[in-house]
Order: sequence, then C-alpha cells, then structure tokens
Amino acid sequence: MPIDFPKNFPTIEEMLSIMQKTIEKSWKIEMDTDDINLWLSNFTGKCYDKEDERRIALWLLCNYTYYNSDDVNHLCKILHRKFVHELITKQDLTGSTQIKELLKSVCFSAIGSASESGGLLLYHYRQEADISIDRFFYPSSVEALSENILVFIDDVTISGGTAVRFFYKNLKHIKNKNIYYLAIISSEDAVKKLTDLGINVVSCYLFDERNKCFSDSSMIFHKFPEIREAAKNISETYGDMIAEKAYRLGYKNSECCFGFYYNTPNNTLPIFWSTDNWTPIFPRKEKLQNAREIPYETRRYI
Repeated sequence: MPIDFPKNFPTIEEMLSIMQKTIEKSWKIEMDTDDINLWLSNFTGKCYDKEDERRIALWLLCNYTYYNSDDVNHLCKILHRKFVHELITKQDLTGSTQIKELLKSVCFSAIGSASESGGLLLYHYRQEADISIDRFFYPSSVEALSENILVFIDDVTISGGTAVRFFYKNLKHIKNKNIYYLAIISSEDAVKKLTDLGINVVSCYLFDERNKCFSDSSMIFHKFPEIREAAKNISETYGDMIAEKAYRLGYKNSECCFGFYYNTPNNTLPIFWSTDNWTPIFPRKEKLQNAREIPYETRRYI
C-alpha cells in the first residue's frame, strides 16, 4: 500500500543530499551514502511500499540529533554554568571568591560504574569546568565523604528510572547533604521524580512532547502531520521485530531521536540502534552484566 505524501515532502535523493552535508558539516563522522542505503535496506515493505517506508525512515534520519565529541564538550560547559548559577542562587553567594571557595568543597561523580558512559561524560565535564581531579569520586565511596555538596552527572534521564533507583539505593548514605543531579537531557517526568526525592536537578535540555517523534506536537512532523501515523506504524512494526516490547519505540515509548558519539540511548527508536537481525545506523553498545556473558574462552588469555 502506498503512502500519500504531501507534494512538498522531500524525495529520497533530496534527503540523501541533505544527509551528506549533515554528516560532513555537523556530525563529522565516518558515514557515507552506502552506509545509509545499507540501513535503509532493512525496510522491506512490511507496512507500505518498500520505497515509501525508506522515504519515511530517511526523513527520521534527517531529523536525528547526533552529539559528537565537540558537542558533548560544549554541553558540559553549559551544564556547569547552569550548576554554578544554581549554587549562587541557593547559597546566596555574592562574589567570585566565595564561588571559587565553595567549588573547592564540592564533590562530583557519575551515575553507575566507572566503565559506563557516565564516567566518560565526567571526563568531558572535568575538562570543561576546569575542576581539580581530586574533586571526583566513585559512587561506592560516597559514604566516606565529608563534603556537604555532592554532584552526580549523567547524559540522559527520560523515564527517570535509573537515576531514581541509584538514589534510593544510596540516599541512606547521603542524607543531610545537598545533592545535585546534572543531566544533558532530562524529561519533566524524571525531574519531578528526582525533585520529590529532594534532589536538585539541572539540565541543558528539557525533553517534552515536542521532542517525541510521534506526539501530536512533534517538531519532526509539524510541517507534515498527515504522515506522522504512517511513520509511527512503520517504527512500531519493525520495532516489534527487532526489540523487546518495552523498547519498540524506545524504552517505555520514549520516542527519542538522538544519540551520542559514544553510545545510543535505549530511549531512542530501535530502528536506529538494534542489532537483532537488523543493520543499525547507530549501533547501541549494550552492558555486559556478568562474566558469563563474555563471548570468548577466558583460558586463552591467561
């Protein structure tokens, strides 16, 4: 069944030309038209005509936000400035000397283990904020800290689940301290959940209904609302084939369309990142939870 596209909806050739410029000027990654066409070949006509599905998929890719290393540095700089502004406001600081002295007593950590993306983000943050390395700690050592202000840094919180579980687990060790949670992207729902726990949340971007791919107020389809449902149908159909039900439109139907140079969040549509009988355009690096999941004979390396 063909999709009735608006007359001014771009052709595949026009969008491929746009993507070439985006990759070269903005994303700055090793990707070319062959890579895009290989990804588009996943769409085989399960819902609509094959070429129409690929045209929709390419429109979603044109609206994908990719944060490269320079972007992450810039966002960390913004995040730090917002955090300092929050400190000045809450602590009623009046001079640069007071601010510098207070920052010397603030401790920073990532959410999760040192090997996860939060640890990498912490590296970017430390460089941009120009903070001494002795101000950073592992979450496991939080109980031993005497500092009153603790800052936890993360890239994304949409459902809020990971952050809430972390703080529930550690709140008994950090009660009576001023806790800040800094995230590049957060949703209104996640902010409320964390605020209800007494956590001060600071973020660069607030994710709302406009950022969801298929919401009525989606920015992606504000010019072409008549094809939004077809795009959602395609994403759901293939999402059911390549991801668990909770992830078919991104974790808990987050409907996100972005990723970072170091990984793609599971909140993003799995048609971009799944490797389950699927060729991804932005593969997601999943976590290995225990040694039994390591796919090689360890005795070869002993």
